[in-house]
Amino acid sequence: MFDDRTIVVSGELGLMASADVVAQLLLLSATDPDRGIKLYIDSASGSLSAGFAICDTINYVRPEVSTWAIGAVGSVATLILCSGTIGRRYALPGSDIVLRQPGRDEGLGGEPAKLPTAAYHRWIDEMVQLLSEQTGQRPSTIARDLRNGHRLSAANSVAYGIVDQVMASGKYAPQGN
Repeated sequence: MFDDRTIVVSGELGLMASADVVAQLLLLSATDPDRGIKLYIDSASGSLSAGFAICDTINYVRPEVSTWAIGAVGSVATLILCSGTIGRRYALPGSDIVLRQPGRDEGLGGEPAKLPTAAYHRWIDEMVQLLSEQTGQRPSTIARDLRNGHRLSAANSVAYGIVDQVMASGKYAPQGN
């Protein structure tokens, strides 16, 4: 998968998983900063700090990062999905995308400390702002949908602005990344 410049996020997005994804993004960027990276996402839950670490790295690295919903995508993974390069955010037809606020202790993998309340609310506000910028939806709409656990099909996630296209055919991702 390294030669294909492909990274897979699967399961709960905790601190260890995000460290792996960040390291892979940085390594692939350093290896060839002009060649795109594909990030496949199948994660319905995760911690805010883990998600923001990945989003910040996507925005930091030079290569374009295409994001792919390949299963259930929810919580902070939705933010990662729509943080890919505009025009290169995809969903497979069976994907289920959910706008949902992560819990304060979500994705901590049994660690005893919860995110402090002030930091949690600051990150939720930042999540609302980033989702609004990436989707074109009003912040009030994003905030409401996060509170209500708004569920979208792959096709509806295009209309909402989370992804740019549903990839309905083809065994592999387009070669242009």
